[in-house]
Amino acid sequence: MKLLIATVLLGSLALTGQQNRIDPNAVPVEKEPQHHLVFTNDFVRVIDARFPPGYKSLSHTHAKDNVAITIATGRDDAASAARIGRAGFSKGGYSHVVTNSGPVEMRFIAVDLERSDKPGTPAFTDEARHKLELENDRVRVYRIKLAAGGSLSAHSHSAGWLAVTVAGGKEPGTYQWHGANAANPVNAGTSGLEIVELEPR
Repeated sequence: MKLLIATVLLGSLALTGQQNRIDPNAVPVEKEPQHHLVFTNDFVRVIDARFPPGYKSLSHTHAKDNVAITIATGRDDAASAARIGRAGFSKGGYSHVVTNSGPVEMRFIAVDLERSDKPGTPAFTDEARHKLELENDRVRVYRIKLAAGGSLSAHSHSAGWLAVTVAGGKEPGTYQWHGANAANPVNAGTSGLEIVELEPR
């Protein structure tokens, strides 16, 4: 929770109310106009949240445990750019309001965690370019970083996972679900690549 709050504040989000309480007048997160439900299966729900400059959201409720990945902070300075890609976990059961006070779009990929497709499986072994960044009883968060021209040989996780592109690739904010033990080679191309992988537990 503390990690998510820090990420939110640094990302120029203004939260009103108490994060650990549900506003009885709030709408479900997927009913807030700038939160777009773009993918769902038995294991995750992916919400693409895009806030134009000056936008103040409706009060909305996150009922599920979730991970929010920063794609754009709402500002274009160097300090804000350094925060792109941060991933923060939050326990479900809270309502909040989001305000973008910056001059450009703010964007998050929020992933609701349902369940693992292979409960009890071990973590993927850390490699130099593939690191376990966060682990709790609901999710593992990994990060892949490749320099331009770099690649990662076909790798798989013992449980299914969602890959979210942070930089490089087709476009920041793109995502793909991989089932347990699916082989997934990764190539950086000419501009480098950064991916956050979420493995529900």
